[in-house]
Amino acid sequence: MLQWIAGAWVAGLFVGARWEPAWGPLFVAFSLLGAFVVARHAEELRSGLWSGPLAALAFLAALGVTQRAGPRCSLSDSIEGTATVESARFRSDDASVRLRLREARLPRTGMRVGSGHLVEGRTSFEHAPPPGSIIALHAEIRPRTTLRNPSPHPSLFAPRAPSCWARWSDEQPLDVLEVPRWRRRAHDARARVRRHLALSLSEDAAAVARALVLGDGGALGYERREVIASVGLAHLFAVSGLHVALVSGTFVAALRWLLRGWSMAFDARRIAAAIGAPLTLLHAAFAGGSPSASRAALTASLTWVLVALGRRPSPPAVTAAAALVLSAPEPSMALQPAFLLSIVATSAILSAPSASGPSVWRWLRSAATVSARTLVATAPMVWWWFGGVPLVGWLANIVVLPLGSWVVIPLAHVVGATAWAPRWSSLPSQALEHAVRLLLLACELLSPLAVTRRLPPLDTTQGLIVLIACGLLLVLRRWRLRVAVIAVSAASWLCAEQALVIREQPRDVVRVTFVDVGQGDAALVDLPDGRLALIDTGQGGRHPAGRELRGLLLARRRTHIDLVVITHGHPDHFGGLSDLLEEFVIGEVWVNGQRLVEERDGAMEDVLQRALELGATIRFAPELCETTSHFGAAQIEVLWPCPRYDPALDLNDNSLTLRLSYGRHAFLFPGDLESEAERHLVDSGAIEPVDVLKVAHHGSRTSTTEPFLCEAHPRFAVISSGAGNRYGHPSPSVLARLARAGVEAHRTDLSGGLIITTDGTNLRIGG
Repeated sequence: MLQWIAGAWVAGLFVGARWEPAWGPLFVAFSLLGAFVVARHAEELRSGLWSGPLAALAFLAALGVTQRAGPRCSLSDSIEGTATVESARFRSDDASVRLRLREARLPRTGMRVGSGHLVEGRTSFEHAPPPGSIIALHAEIRPRTTLRNPSPHPSLFAPRAPSCWARWSDEQPLDVLEVPRWRRRAHDARARVRRHLALSLSEDAAAVARALVLGDGGALGYERREVIASVGLAHLFAVSGLHVALVSGTFVAALRWLLRGWSMAFDARRIAAAIGAPLTLLHAAFAGGSPSASRAALTASLTWVLVALGRRPSPPAVTAAAALVLSAPEPSMALQPAFLLSIVATSAILSAPSASGPSVWRWLRSAATVSARTLVATAPMVWWWFGGVPLVGWLANIVVLPLGSWVVIPLAHVVGATAWAPRWSSLPSQALEHAVRLLLLACELLSPLAVTRRLPPLDTTQGLIVLIACGLLLVLRRWRLRVAVIAVSAASWLCAEQALVIREQPRDVVRVTFVDVGQGDAALVDLPDGRLALIDTGQGGRHPAGRELRGLLLARRRTHIDLVVITHGHPDHFGGLSDLLEEFVIGEVWVNGQRLVEERDGAMEDVLQRALELGATIRFAPELCETTSHFGAAQIEVLWPCPRYDPALDLNDNSLTLRLSYGRHAFLFPGDLESEAERHLVDSGAIEPVDVLKVAHHGSRTSTTEPFLCEAHPRFAVISSGAGNRYGHPSPSVLARLARAGVEAHRTDLSGGLIITTDGTNLRIGG
């Protein structure tokens, strides 16, 4: 019964997060009333009939309590005040700290900041405060970059609580005001183990041991984590159900063996289980208290409690109960990928058929079956969220997992325990060194077998096809039926793929997607003849804009960008091009050339040189100004700077300014033009009325002057700026000018990306 209730609860949370019903409290009230009625008449119902009504009530209750995403963090200033430390995650050389504000204000204005804001930042090992402590905070904060864009591959991540990034200097470390004693002791003990591992082991072995004992997964480094994930062994290097089960099971078994020799007056098994329940929770807290560790510890503790009470625990029921207990206080947790993956993987393992035959063959067959079922069960979510299914993980979990489970994990805990007896650490440390070296070598040898190319992002229809296919493969027992399922699913997926290509690569229309890239510009333009243009590329490097733009292009099955326009040489307009060059074929790149002349051997020149090497054609303003480029019935005209850039003007005022027209409708893309260049354009008479204006310079007060706006006379305006950016974009004065001109303004910082489509006669806002 619990399995049905837990499944309905999670399904209700998932539907509620997407639907966001306005009458959620009504659902909660109805579910409570229904539960009361069921309880009153429970004796009249057969036990088998309880599951249906209770599952339905759990589904309705989940619809009512689903946590919605709050507004984006809009703070971008210095703050001071107090905060509670929610977590501290240690990486290879620093720590990531998550805080919740208690009382804070802006020193510059004295304005109070509302309590409850989440703040995240990084600090050194020495200055990382214990979780649960209250600290004095002095920091520069800014909004967390979260981007939202219309895509055939919609995001299914649970809405995240709004949060800010914080930056504080080592000269002003986080000052701990108050900390519970047990929290301080646990924090000090973790620090002691961390130092001991660093002194006793090599860098690689210490990183693995920290990940296994303390939950410091970041200590492994990004590249090594990528290799491990590619072979499907990421769960081995994180404190999860496997680790908790090994440590907890070993401890309870050892305790039961010790107690059995003392007296026969009590049941050693039940006493050991009673002691093991709280110690399992303490072990998870010591190991970092990650959601996966807490989830596994609660499941194990429930099992030990039932054993202590003399009950025989049912693994599916215990897993379902743990899922309900963990997600009830914080429903959004049930929608996080790690939570769902662990629940689905556990269900697949528990429902695996038992193998028969000789002991060795039975073990190998059982390991292969469990690994295959886990791979199939989690494939839809792994493909959707992470862009690929590590098929080699099936082999890795059979060959490598036993080494990690039965050798590396126990040795890592033994070496960690010797932090209080360093003289005994030599032998286990040497053994761990060899085991870790062998484990990492196995991962590196298997990594070439992994599929290196990411799978295409699924649209909703394809996601359902993969989900149904994997579900049937788990349920069906005959191989002939499984082959039929694979064949039908593959054909259905290919049909959905063809429909996706037709839908997302439209013909005989102009579709402009103003991409939310934070503080920057990027617009994808689908042209009537099927070609694709990209006007500016957002920021590159580690900024999320590059990942967002690549993801949108792949979701639309675009591998060729016929035209890239770089309006000017600022990184928030050209930086993303470097991220696209290795994955997409670039036809032409249009630039004004100013940055290349004024800054030799700069970042922009490096990017364009790489584009040339890969076969792209670079075209400059003088050539572009002489002709109008036609793309089917649409045309793109360069209005400025013509005939060439003006060296007396800065980069912004020399932005390539484009007019895109198709039939009766036109778009204007002025880059980051400011008042001086706008005046030149107005005086030259080059500006004609348009329907859609991409507001220049992210809505800066020095752009979109009234004369320019009067000449362009747009019906709609799109402002591309980052939420809570430090520049104050868009300026209230620009918004006021747009309002006075009767222009309908759309802002990416408030509503995310925007699609505007025209067939030359009609203009449509939205997908």
